[in-house]
Amino acid sequence: MRRLLRWLGFAAAGLAAVAIVAALVLYGLSERALRRNFALPSAAAARTFTAALPTDSASLAEGRRLATIRGCYDGCHGMGISGGVFIDEPILARLVAPDLTAAARRYSNAELERIIRWGVRPNGRSVVGMPSEMYHGLSDADLARILALIRSTPPANGPGPSVMVGPLGRLGLVLGKYHPAAVLALRITAAAPLEAPAAEDSLALGRYLAQTSCTECHGLDLRGGDGTPALAIAAAYGPEEFRHFFRTGQAKGGRELALMSKVARSRFSYFMDGEVRALHAYLRTLPRQSAASGAQQ
Repeated sequence: MRRLLRWLGFAAAGLAAVAIVAALVLYGLSERALRRNFALPSAAAARTFTAALPTDSASLAEGRRLATIRGCYDGCHGMGISGGVFIDEPILARLVAPDLTAAARRYSNAELERIIRWGVRPNGRSVVGMPSEMYHGLSDADLARILALIRSTPPANGPGPSVMVGPLGRLGLVLGKYHPAAVLALRITAAAPLEAPAAEDSLALGRYLAQTSCTECHGLDLRGGDGTPALAIAAAYGPEEFRHFFRTGQAKGGRELALMSKVARSRFSYFMDGEVRALHAYLRTLPRQSAASGAQQ
């Protein structure tokens, strides 16, 4: 019996040692992913954001609308843009989205553009949790309006950025399930548009809106995944049903959806009617076979 207990003790100690080594390896590999330095494509690195920031009240109001649709205002960054806890799941991560009024005082417009479009801070490291791959395609004029809103907002004295990654989040980083923002943004080879499409070009405008509003959850190809549907499913909605969904959060048949209903009410209800029509028209052109992937909505 003593021999058995001794061997059981050795086995337990061995398992504990393996677990400690595995935890250290996981921590080291995930920290390397978080601390990695990123280089911008040469064209982006050479380009300086020179768009003038508007100061008139109409442009600032439009900047607030655009920022609300993209989840910056009264969304991920707390009330207004004052910062706040974005994710608080200890086993996964605790992410605090920073006070953007402080970021506006800290960074130049060009630095803010690189953070927003590429997810890359001035020190070369990536931000975490921000959908830069979605913001990448914003036109210079739309980005300038959003930056103007941020710079015109009085200091809020909110929190700075904070990233604490839990064991499940670290495992996801190592396995490629999760990525720092720059990883996804730097996969985009197309240059950001200097101008948004004209309202008269409905399909081009719809594509622009989809790429800069929907890809955060539905992927760069809009085919969904991880519980979100392929957006070809929009073809199941008539124009008025789609507009009603965006205005009220009620999906087809009066259903309440776990995530999208809330997003529709808090963000997408700020789309103008013409934008909703253009977005719906574009989504209806997506290949129908893509609708088989993702969750049912």
